[in-house]
Amino acid sequence: MCFFQMLFRKLQWSKGKAILPVLLICALFSSSGLHQDASTARRKNVVSLQGKMVKMECMHISNAPEGLILTLRRNGTPAELCYLQFGNFSIWNRVCKGSVTLEYDHHTSWVYAVIQKVSVNDSGVYSCTLESMIPPPVKTLDYTYICLTVSAPPVVELSLVSPFFNNCESTLTCCAWDFYPQDIQFSWYKDGELITNTSKNDSLFPSSNGSYSYISNLIISHSDWSRSVQFSCQVNHSALESPVVKHISLPRAEKDPSELPVWIPAAVLAGILMILVVAILAMILIFRSKTTSQSSADRVMPETVVMQLPQECQREKCHTTYALLNYYPGSTL
Repeated sequence: MCFFQMLFRKLQWSKGKAILPVLLICALFSSSGLHQDASTARRKNVVSLQGKMVKMECMHISNAPEGLILTLRRNGTPAELCYLQFGNFSIWNRVCKGSVTLEYDHHTSWVYAVIQKVSVNDSGVYSCTLESMIPPPVKTLDYTYICLTVSAPPVVELSLVSPFFNNCESTLTCCAWDFYPQDIQFSWYKDGELITNTSKNDSLFPSSNGSYSYISNLIISHSDWSRSVQFSCQVNHSALESPVVKHISLPRAEKDPSELPVWIPAAVLAGILMILVVAILAMILIFRSKTTSQSSADRVMPETVVMQLPQECQREKCHTTYALLNYYPGSTL
């Protein structure tokens, strides 16, 4: 076993490791002058964006006698990702695990390591080893190392986390996630001017898929927000063609949630006035109805008319006459 293979077996790479160790090992291989039995090991650096298909040159086979075996491993571990056995330019057996596979091109005589949708977790150092099984013993003919670096652009979002309340401070949060490698740059702007002397709280978090997340919080006062109509967050990353800029702004009428719109008090006042007018009109109608009823009652004639006796009549004669009139109202005397 060569020195590099022993070194790789000792290195156990975990998910989400930074890109720097990969580049250091690749640089070590590039500067090394050690040789294998048959030929000098080839070193290749491959960089790809997450989600793309990667086709890496694994081994060129100019002569393929029977009993050739090509093995693909990753990060120096003894576990085989792919096992390819062929002879006379025909594949006898192929066994692959995970998302990577080995493909042989008959026209170019190249064997490629192919990953359909590469992810950040696929970053690492791959080794392709060509061995001869026939005649025994097993003999290593050639080997190649491929340093794969998968970068992922960040997804950026800017939001107002804690709105203003009672003229207190508020927090703007700019989040970036699913990016790799971890180096990233955040910048805050107010009305297009770079903010340099304000309170910030930044945090970097590793994700389970090997990528990173970054959160930047900007604390602003109510007076600063009132004087500015727009805040911006700019994110720059090596996987981006140009920086990503997100803006946030609110209309001045919405800057202080404690202030009610003008139309609400006006509507309440108009409703109260309408209720008062209706109540006054109802009282007037009731009063007029009672007054009309009382006047009609006063105009009705009394049913009995009291008649006075003439003074010149004698007391007894008049008394008798009026008594007869009362007793016989329909008679004529």
